[in-house]
Amino acid sequence: MSRLRALLLIALTFCALLPMRTAAQPALIIGTLEPLLNLDPADASTYFEWEVLTHLYTGLTRQAHGSLTYTLALAESHQASADGLRHTFRLRADAAFNDGTPITAQTFADSINRVLRLNGRAAAFVAPYVRSAAVDDSGALQLRLVKALPSSFVRQLVALPPFFPLHAQSFPTDRLNQRPELSALHTNGIYRLDAFSFDEYRLVADEAWRGAPPRTPTIVLRRYSSSAALREALKRGEVHVAWRGLASADALDAQQASAIQEHTAPSLQCFYLIVAQRREPFDNPQARRILMLSLSRARAVRDGLNGYGIPLFTFTPLSPAEAPRYADFELERLRSALSEGGFTRFRQIVSEVQTARLVYGDAVLSAATRLFSEITTVDALRFSVQDLEPRTFFDQVNRRAFRLLVIGWSPLVPHPQAYFEPLLTGELALGAEYNTAEAAQLLAQAALRDSYMALEALAMRDLVAIPLWQSVQVLYAAESVRGVLIEPNFLLRYDRLRLV
Repeated sequence: MSRLRALLLIALTFCALLPMRTAAQPALIIGTLEPLLNLDPADASTYFEWEVLTHLYTGLTRQAHGSLTYTLALAESHQASADGLRHTFRLRADAAFNDGTPITAQTFADSINRVLRLNGRAAAFVAPYVRSAAVDDSGALQLRLVKALPSSFVRQLVALPPFFPLHAQSFPTDRLNQRPELSALHTNGIYRLDAFSFDEYRLVADEAWRGAPPRTPTIVLRRYSSSAALREALKRGEVHVAWRGLASADALDAQQASAIQEHTAPSLQCFYLIVAQRREPFDNPQARRILMLSLSRARAVRDGLNGYGIPLFTFTPLSPAEAPRYADFELERLRSALSEGGFTRFRQIVSEVQTARLVYGDAVLSAATRLFSEITTVDALRFSVQDLEPRTFFDQVNRRAFRLLVIGWSPLVPHPQAYFEPLLTGELALGAEYNTAEAAQLLAQAALRDSYMALEALAMRDLVAIPLWQSVQVLYAAESVRGVLIEPNFLLRYDRLRLV
């Protein structure tokens, strides 16, 4: 064999043994109208900020992908005291930031107490529930609560960004730091932040992550100034995904011009009709029942929301199958109830229905109008929908000056407590002049039993908040995008997205 042939064989053998190199996987670009401003978990407060932080950090617990189940993450155990006021988390020994710094119970205690002490915007999501965080004698993290809460609620609560562990170099203890130096930002999530400006974030897969890697190693979040600008970027292929802010007319234009697909998912946000309990005519329980029978949820969703909603016939979308169901519109049943209550065209139920277009959007105002569209032939009922300025709308609640309000409610966590507490004992219930004592007592019992059936029955009996519809989230993506997963609690999973 000649020397040349031998060298060629050696070279070919060596090449065969080398790992094959593939082209770098392209970045997946998400366009949005949301501002990219705040990286401090003690001050971040928008769903978009929390979405980004959820991909940069891992907390004591985490939400399982595609479900409302929460599992332990950096915590290896969770125990609650008998009175529900103390919750103890023991941490995994291998918990660490991506620079190798250990994450301990003290790390969590310092981070949570920092949120409370600095009183940034995120404190509003911690202070109503947690009094303090400390390390107990065994070295575990102990949360002292303001009031008793079920363990299931607490596991969901501590998965939120205000409870994330923070590296001492990233966030000083004595002040908020919305935009830390990139070199000092040490995180512990599936992605790390590689670059950021006011209009663009670049997330890359974190090499220190010990779980399954993300399907797309690089995610770029790019902010646009208007829905029209985002529409054109989507049509040109400048972005692969349009998320949070694309107006329906612009979305339709983009779909007609190029291969853009619509993805929808139910959200936890629900709309309710809040009913004043001591103002005529709804101080009469029969009038409240007739009101419930007058509502056409299907018409409101179909014609007002253009199908982007789900009629809601239980008090929450989390209500069990055995929970009482709210009646749908049925003309004969309505006429029978009016006759039974003695209501006629000479003794009418008359009321304004107030909402705020500038708070909830044009579609909600349209849906509120169509709620009563099927009772035009019923002489005993007269409802008129009013669009109020935001300040006036909220002032109506504070002044207890309304009869009927259409409001949207988004719970902090996907738990029944996060619906029943505000709607039956909070500011809305007080604004409706509802006697909240019984509801408060049942909530205290439910917190220990983690059962809300008594509250379901109470809500149906008193009709202070009548469920209307559940909102739907909408995302638009290029045909090449796969793996779109939008959680009900307003979270797009970046790590599931991929390009084909």
